[in-house]
Amino acid sequence: MKALGPVPPTAGDGPDYLLALRRQRRVALAAMLLFGGSLAAWGWSASLQGAVVSSGQLVVADEVKKIQHQTGGTVVALPVKEGQSVKAGDVLLRLDETVTRTTHQILSRQLDEFSVKSSRLVAEREGREAPDFAAEILGRAASPDIAELIAAERRLFEVRRTSREGLRSQLRKRIVQLTEEIRGTRAQQVAKDREARIIAVELVGVETLYRKNLVQLTRLSELQRSQAAIEGQIGQLIASIAQAEGKIAEISLQIMQIDDDLRAEVSKELTEVRARESEAMERRAAIEAQLRQVELRAPVSGVVHQLAMHTIGGVLQPGEVAMLIVPGDADLVVESRVAPTDVDQLAVGHSARVKILAGNRASVPEITGRLAQVGADIRRDERTNLSYYAARIALEPAEIARLAPLRLVPGMQAEVFIETEARRPIDFLLKPISDHFRRALTER
Repeated sequence: MKALGPVPPTAGDGPDYLLALRRQRRVALAAMLLFGGSLAAWGWSASLQGAVVSSGQLVVADEVKKIQHQTGGTVVALPVKEGQSVKAGDVLLRLDETVTRTTHQILSRQLDEFSVKSSRLVAEREGREAPDFAAEILGRAASPDIAELIAAERRLFEVRRTSREGLRSQLRKRIVQLTEEIRGTRAQQVAKDREARIIAVELVGVETLYRKNLVQLTRLSELQRSQAAIEGQIGQLIASIAQAEGKIAEISLQIMQIDDDLRAEVSKELTEVRARESEAMERRAAIEAQLRQVELRAPVSGVVHQLAMHTIGGVLQPGEVAMLIVPGDADLVVESRVAPTDVDQLAVGHSARVKILAGNRASVPEITGRLAQVGADIRRDERTNLSYYAARIALEPAEIARLAPLRLVPGMQAEVFIETEARRPIDFLLKPISDHFRRALTER
């Protein structure tokens, strides 16, 4: 087969043809240059509005109110249903108060006992003639239970006082007895002292006679033995008196100790009673708080949402959310989820475009809003395990009115475009290249 070569020029291909061909090439090149220059000029001078795209949903501006109970209990009344409108103060749920009420009665009884017992102990400590009970107790003295408590403490007060008085009386009688013994012993001492003086005078005379050999030695020795015996007896009497006086001092101390021991015992018991009373008061205050919460009431006017209890007799666990109350007059905002990589582009006040994904989407217009809040910390979706920042878009009433007849309700899905700073088209092309070179030139 013969190789094909360039087509030789025909008769019509002359200088004019070549000139026309060059002219067409110049026109094409000029057009290309003009288009490229225009495109470059547009890339350098034009401004494109950036936006962070995220998904979100309508929520109420005010926080949804969680209805919880600290200790829980058995549900005995449930007068509301899912979606029902309620007013602030309406009863939402009632718990069984039988156990709580019984505990309150027991604690109240204990506090009454502690009160009357404290009054009796204070009277004993201060040596009063009778206990001075609290006015609150005396105001309920007509009650059989209170009357019984008062009577019991008064009886105990009298018994203990009588016992102490009897002990003191016995000790005082013992002092009187010892005093009489001392008086008798001193009388014996006086008689012995007189007898000792007589013997002393007689002994002086006998000694004189003995020196003159007028009496025998036995007579002198007999008087000397009598003198020594009397002096011994006098010493015994003095010791007896001292011993009796010591017993009197000891008994007097015992009498004083009765009151001191009583005050120490009463003070210790009073401290214990008041500690137990304080503990019982705290427990009763907690029980009274529970009784006040037996009826869970609506904190605000709104709509019952996510009702967790549906039957009478169900058990509400401590801290369990029984239902939510969505405030009825609260403004709606869009809460969107912004990726962590985009959150640095956001600033409060940025404009945003919101597309509500409800109804006939083709006929639902976009509305504008304003970025009102950006979450301070990252969150994590437990279902998808994705991290995000919560951003809230505030909507103006005039913009919401543009959606009519569509009625916005919490939970509607939305697509959000949060505007960021404007950038030139050339920046979109050059930034990846500059970032690549910056990373390549970074020393490692």
